Amino acid sequence: MEWTLSPFTIYLGVKGKLKNINHHNYFLGNNFNEYADTIFKTGVSPQKPYYYVNVSSKSNPESAPEGCENIFILCPVPDLRHKPDWSDTNTLADNIISDLSKRIDFDLEANTLTKTILNPVDWQDKFNLYRGSGLGLAHGLNQIGGLRPANKDEVFNNLYYVGASTLPGTGLPIVVISSRLVTERIEKDHAGI
Repeated sequence: MEWTLSPFTIYLGVKGKLKNINHHNYFLGNNFNEYADTIFKTGVSPQKPYYYVNVSSKSNPESAPEGCENIFILCPVPDLRHKPDWSDTNTLADNIISDLSKRIDFDLEANTLTKTILNPVDWQDKFNLYRGSGLGLAHGLNQIGGLRPANKDEVFNNLYYVGASTLPGTGLPIVVISSRLVTERIEKDHAGI
């Protein structure tokens, strides 16, 4: 089975209003193929990471105290099969925060009120994500549609599965459909009980 990438996330609360950033932001380099080959297939932490930034307080000021911003940073990283050692968590977070500070011309480190970092080990331990894989099974040709694991257990007649790694697949709308399919299957399998 092939799995999706792992999330490396940073949650910041900062004092001050950020001018050079929007609600949704992507910060990429100019060598995506090389970056993807390295980051998704080896245990190397990115020195110049690509990442997504969400500043929801830009659209919803009530989501942060007055005069402050909330920042969510997501950097795709190798899962625990490829990189089991995350002792460099703080180094990677510092690199991302420093890079973002330069790009938006705002000293995030000096203005940070709160910081939480979650690496793939945290995602595995806190949310039971297999090997820290953020979205479960990947959507390769051998794992889409009817080729994904069934939503009913092969051994236990009363055990059903809902989520991104079962039928029909990944993504919030699809997972909602997954729950509907399981509900319909339970009703059919256990009608009259």
